[in-house]
Amino acid sequence: MSLELYLGFIAATLILCVIPGPVVTYLVACGIRQGPRAAMAGLAGTTSALLVHMALVLAGLAPLLAAIGPWGEALKLVGAGYLVWIGISAWRAPYEDPDLPSPPTRQATSAATLYRRGFLISVTNPKSLAFYAAFFPQFVSASAPAAPQLVLLATTFIVVGTISDGAFGLAAGKLAPYLKGARAQTIRNRITGSVLVGAGIGLALARK
Repeated sequence: MSLELYLGFIAATLILCVIPGPVVTYLVACGIRQGPRAAMAGLAGTTSALLVHMALVLAGLAPLLAAIGPWGEALKLVGAGYLVWIGISAWRAPYEDPDLPSPPTRQATSAATLYRRGFLISVTNPKSLAFYAAFFPQFVSASAPAAPQLVLLATTFIVVGTISDGAFGLAAGKLAPYLKGARAQTIRNRITGSVLVGAGIGLALARK
């Protein structure tokens, strides 16, 4: 693979990653609601799901999964429904006094929940698998073995995607300290809930 082709892949990947989608929406919501650490916990989940997708693509299973049609649509609806459920939960969240310390066990459970939600939101998007299967071959040189090139492209995609998504989550998290009052929390929860519900409905209505 030539340097020009590889740099072109990085540029295309970066453009794709900065376009807001369910993952970015979720991480931004985590950052605004609970701060940078929460966004990083969610990012760990979405990145884990991305690793699963990349493994499937490298194993050659993406075309098979993309061809099963109805099951892929069902997965998309599961992910959309989960986004809507999280959005409703955020909308109805009670006021949390920032001056009251939280027990360590509660913090660990919260991080685990954020991780799990991020993983489910990302891994249940079959459109990603179909896209990767069509996107990656465009940057594979025919003059060299395909497998090492695909490994390089998958690794690069994970790195670029993680950095881009993490930047969104951290940037949103910087706003959290200014949104801790009772009224500010209510507004924040309403905005977060509305965005997540809207993203879920948009994902459900999106065409293949």
